[in-house]
Amino acid sequence: MGRTPVAITALLLTATAWWKLGGGQAAVAWSKPGHEDYTFWINHAGLEELDFEGEAGFGDLARVLMRRRSNAPLLRNLRDRFVFRSREIGTLSTPDLLREGNTYIAAAGRVLTIPAIRNGRGHLFRLREPNPGVHQRTVDGHRITVDVRPLVRLKVELRDEENQPTAARVYLTGSDGLGYAPRGSVSRFASEPAEQFFHTPGGFEIDLPAGPTTIEASRGIEYRLTAHHIDLRSPSTVTLRLARWTHAARRGWYSSDAHIHANYTAPHHQDITPTDVLTYTLAEDLNLPNMMVANSGGSYVHDRAHFEGKPHPLSRPPYLIYWNQEMRGSLGHMCFYGLKSLVEPVYTGFGNTPNWQDYPPNFAQARRAIAQGGAATYAHPGYAPNFDGASMKEMPAAAANGDINAMDVMSNNPEEVAVEMWYRLLNCGRRIGISAGSDAFTNVTDHYIPGGHRVYAYTGGGLDYAKWLEAFKSGRTFATNGPMLYLTVNGQEPGSQIDLAQPGAVQVSLESSSPWPDTGFELVVNGRAVSPVPKSVKISESSWIAARAKGPWNRMVLNDGAVFAHTSPVWIQVAGKPVWSAADAAFWVDWLDKLIQRTRDRGRYSTEERRGEALAYFERARDFYRAGPRP
Repeated sequence: MGRTPVAITALLLTATAWWKLGGGQAAVAWSKPGHEDYTFWINHAGLEELDFEGEAGFGDLARVLMRRRSNAPLLRNLRDRFVFRSREIGTLSTPDLLREGNTYIAAAGRVLTIPAIRNGRGHLFRLREPNPGVHQRTVDGHRITVDVRPLVRLKVELRDEENQPTAARVYLTGSDGLGYAPRGSVSRFASEPAEQFFHTPGGFEIDLPAGPTTIEASRGIEYRLTAHHIDLRSPSTVTLRLARWTHAARRGWYSSDAHIHANYTAPHHQDITPTDVLTYTLAEDLNLPNMMVANSGGSYVHDRAHFEGKPHPLSRPPYLIYWNQEMRGSLGHMCFYGLKSLVEPVYTGFGNTPNWQDYPPNFAQARRAIAQGGAATYAHPGYAPNFDGASMKEMPAAAANGDINAMDVMSNNPEEVAVEMWYRLLNCGRRIGISAGSDAFTNVTDHYIPGGHRVYAYTGGGLDYAKWLEAFKSGRTFATNGPMLYLTVNGQEPGSQIDLAQPGAVQVSLESSSPWPDTGFELVVNGRAVSPVPKSVKISESSWIAARAKGPWNRMVLNDGAVFAHTSPVWIQVAGKPVWSAADAAFWVDWLDKLIQRTRDRGRYSTEERRGEALAYFERARDFYRAGPRP
């Protein structure tokens, strides 16, 4: 924090319009015009002080308050993931706002930023005290005490479970209660916990105010949070040894986040480099970050220059960085894996751009991705499990016609909404594997964290991109923000089919674990929960079986409001008949009726022939759901 601000009025107008038009949880600065560089956009200057004074917008005041670790519980209660439910400035009332008689701890020679609400508006005051000691000062008519402490050098070494130097996610809290990040690093805020942290490629050094200091570090979801407390009085070196609670790769399971934007939101501030991506890939122990080439609000395509049609040269097995593509259209967004070339056009359906048409249809774009040997998953399915509330409007058609591999059941949309729609597809025999994508914008300080949602695929051995992709497309997967789920039915992994000549019983094995003891586990059979998990399940008709985990929110759940995990299903086919639910098929018929009507009335096409191509595809899908089960 601390670059010279620039006016970004166009960004705010675009982002606000996106929000009002139903774009969901867009990255909106909520800064005063010209102030966006203070706390909204990332920079590589670390976080040691914020050198600014004057009126502050809601977003900047909130992010300054989030820097104080003790404010996290209060601010989290105001948030829906990284979005504040209200922008009323009075909701940001915390004990460290400027008040008569407050005491503040400051670092000698550094700016102390004092947040305030003044005449119903946010305001930041600035003090710089060069001399250690306790001083009485008056700020905006309020008498306060400032405890000024000398700066002391802290060196931190980070080591993994094999005692090797490691990257990590670090929470560093000074004696003043503020979060810090060393110079050269990127300071961030975790979306759900509402607290500051940074990713580091290894050890670091920083000067902090003398006194009680806390260093915490973790490395993705397979590591426990490791903490060290020190009373920092003289130059000190601390070594943190990070410890795993599980090791999925040793079992042949490797993680991915299906949907990460290194740079996004506006054509400027494209400041995240492949080296930064490598840092957070290693710091989050994320095996396959699926990086997105994509447009945002118009024709500008972010990160096109990073696309190579293969893993990036900075990849180092078992960590493979691959720039792929988010194909964004008005009937849903898809994330692609394993592209050899970008699927052009990169986006469709954006007015006042060269690609204003809803053409090519999503299904055609997905086919082009899959024809390259790639995979396609529908991203962030929606906020309500119905046609109007969903963004994946074309997905049931793609599922019926076999043109989609997976669905981001875990995403920046509510899991309970995605699960309901996913179950309805599974109940119509559509073999759609589970996926997970954070939709992180990593050039924005307060957004989702890469790997906070992740999908694991089973290769059975080491990490090979082609093998991982094949496992992903086959549904040998589970998605999670913490718990691990290893399900087999009659010894078969998710994605497999078990054939029974007649109704009978199948044997279930669920090996489940979680870093949090209050996580609950259950089996799901054709969308119905079974708890406790039985060892045997009677099958009277063709069915699918999966496992899921649920639990209350935990500080280490970075992008979600609750603990969640779910496997893809194992399929059981009885007497050659497919899984089928008449009620769910009727639901999709009604959905497709609405899609067909929307395409006739509102579809944007340069020719009626193109409109007819989409309509014919949707009608074939509707016929599938109408026709009933077929062997």
